[in-house]
Amino acid sequence: MSEFDALLRALQSIPGAADNGIKKGLKRAAVIVMGRAKNKLGTYQGSSGSFNAWAKLNPETVRKKHLSKSGSGRLSKAGKAYLQKHSSWGTGTNDDAPLVDTGHLRQAITTDYSDLDSHRVAYVGVAAGRNTAGKGSPSDYAAKHEFGDVSRRIPARPYLRPALEESRAQIKEEVSKALVQELRGLGRGGL
Repeated sequence: MSEFDALLRALQSIPGAADNGIKKGLKRAAVIVMGRAKNKLGTYQGSSGSFNAWAKLNPETVRKKHLSKSGSGRLSKAGKAYLQKHSSWGTGTNDDAPLVDTGHLRQAITTDYSDLDSHRVAYVGVAAGRNTAGKGSPSDYAAKHEFGDVSRRIPARPYLRPALEESRAQIKEEVSKALVQELRGLGRGGL
C-alpha cells in the first residue's frame, strides 16, 4: 500500500471519527446534566440564570409529606423529628426536602440516546412510565413542578432546565475531549 493510499484512507475516516467523538461526548454530557438535575431535588434552589429561586413549600405540603404512608394519618418517625426540630411545618430549610417524597421523581430522571445516531441529540428528562399510586405519570408530575401549575397553585421549581444551563461549559468540554480523543486514534491506526 502506498503512502498516498494510507493518507487517503485516513482522510476518509475523519468524518466517521468525528461523528463517533461527538456521540461519545454527548453521552458523557447527558450523564452530567442528569446528575446535576437529580442533585437539585431535595434542596431549595437559588436563582440560576433566567430561573427564579424556588418558592418555599406550603406548610401543609410539608406536613403531608411527613404523614405515615400506611394511611393512618399519624406522623412518621421523620415527621416527629422534623416537628421536634422546627416546631412548625414548612420552615423553608432544606429539611423540607422540596420535590422529594418517595424518590420516584429522582429515579425517573434519565437519559435517552434514541435520536443520537439520526439527529445527534441526547435527551435528559423524566421517564413517562405510570405511577403505581394512580397519580399519573412521573413525567406529568415532573412537568407540573418544572414549569408550575397555576390551576393547582404549584409554583415553578425548575431543575432540568437550570441543570442544562449550568452544564453548558462542561458539555462543550466533554464533546471537545471525546472528539480530540477519536481523532487522535486515527494517528495510532485506530478505526
